[in-house]
Amino acid sequence: MCCLSATSLAQITQDNATSTQGRAWSVKPRISLTETFTDNANINRSASNTQNELITELAPGIRIEARTERLNAYLDYSLRGQFYARESDNNRSQNSLNTFGTLEAVENWLFLDFSGVIAQQTISALGTQSTSNTAINNNSTETATYRLSPYIRGQLAGTTEYLLRYNLSTTRSDAGNVSDTDLSQWIGLLRGSTPFKNLQWTIDGNQQTTEYSRGRKTDAEIIRAILTYSISPQFRVKVSGGQESNNYVSVGQETTTTQGYGFDWNPTERTKFSAFKEKRFFGNGHNINFNHRFPMSSIQFSDTRDVSVQPNQFANVGRGSVYDLYYQQCAQQLASSFPSDPAQLALAADACANNLLTQTGIPANAQVTSGFTTSQATIRRNQQFSYAVFGARNSITFLANRSESQGVLASQSNIDAISQNTTIKQQGFGINLSHRLSEISNLNFLGSRQESTGTGANTLKTTTTLYQVNLTTKLGTKTTGSLSARRSEFDSNTNPYTENALIGTVSFIY
Repeated sequence: MCCLSATSLAQITQDNATSTQGRAWSVKPRISLTETFTDNANINRSASNTQNELITELAPGIRIEARTERLNAYLDYSLRGQFYARESDNNRSQNSLNTFGTLEAVENWLFLDFSGVIAQQTISALGTQSTSNTAINNNSTETATYRLSPYIRGQLAGTTEYLLRYNLSTTRSDAGNVSDTDLSQWIGLLRGSTPFKNLQWTIDGNQQTTEYSRGRKTDAEIIRAILTYSISPQFRVKVSGGQESNNYVSVGQETTTTQGYGFDWNPTERTKFSAFKEKRFFGNGHNINFNHRFPMSSIQFSDTRDVSVQPNQFANVGRGSVYDLYYQQCAQQLASSFPSDPAQLALAADACANNLLTQTGIPANAQVTSGFTTSQATIRRNQQFSYAVFGARNSITFLANRSESQGVLASQSNIDAISQNTTIKQQGFGINLSHRLSEISNLNFLGSRQESTGTGANTLKTTTTLYQVNLTTKLGTKTTGSLSARRSEFDSNTNPYTENALIGTVSFIY
């Protein structure tokens, strides 16, 4: 395999920036036409009752980027109209949105972050799983999450840093059996030095209220004091102590103490390793992160155990699509170029991910692993591993994920899969191999497998496997065509199925 240098991703991003240089705003409309022939479009049916179907999808879309002195933002939206030849009653439309931005309202002091995601989401981890958005599946719903986050940051007397942020988010779903969720959150932080050169102190606080339409309202507060000591410029140790109060376990508020310890180790600019363990109301929580950039590849691992609430849960259950995976890899590679500007990093990583998708010919919404919706807070442990090699003609992307979710709410049952099963475990992996056939053509293979198990009063297990081959080529200056073959296999105690499909797509960017 012939590979590019470690600057490959940065060069991709630089090329994208050059194409819009001199323009504060960039607007790129597009439209695509997709024809899918499948031997099993309605996967709710029994395995003996499958039916061939021809599905036509027309998807106009638009991408807008803003790169001004005060505003850095992007918006990518498409509306997918899906038309079924044999069962027109299933005709429908789907929205797809990915947007993020930061507005600097008052120079270097008052900021506003905003984001939005609309995507197809699995309802139950133990229900029928689909590997395509064109599948008719009662266990899938369109979910929209929007977030506004104003914050201020600065220094007091030139010695103490401060941050005060307010998060407001809302999640809405098309399915009546899925909770709508509203979350409001205050985050505060103070950080300063001490007479001891290598010793720093931090005080941080967090208060959040979460309301579920199908579950009860929860409130949680936590405040910590953290001491950090730098043994060397590359190695720091830290200890913490604090107090938290919430009504997760009981209907009324309960207060407990917290204490923790950990370290940060950055031996080189390309290597970061951090670990922190903390005693919490639910037992021991932890946060472990490791990433390293090799000259021609990158590796990343994370392991966390904490309380999780929607809409944050959607981001915590593995990287659901190929776009999500590429975005994370690009962000990791480019982090050193934007050490103190997360908004610019997000824009650069998004541009990088979209360029890689264009080069490999992979649909942005191609699913690798999936999460699920819940109507309550959970104790969740997530482990994620990813490895990527980007070459001049070949690239490999591999990911593996494992999660364990357990409900913590009192006096609440039968509102979702977490309620009906004591613990839900998910584990899976995905691999993508891409080969550049020529200057205008790419060939890639995508394979993934995910297993979900629910243990409790009813023990259930599902397994989803996907194989997909995709050939993409340029048909003109602004036109791209692709041809794909897909096989999906789903095994469960209740509704197993298999599906084979041929997909052809023509896309035009104005």
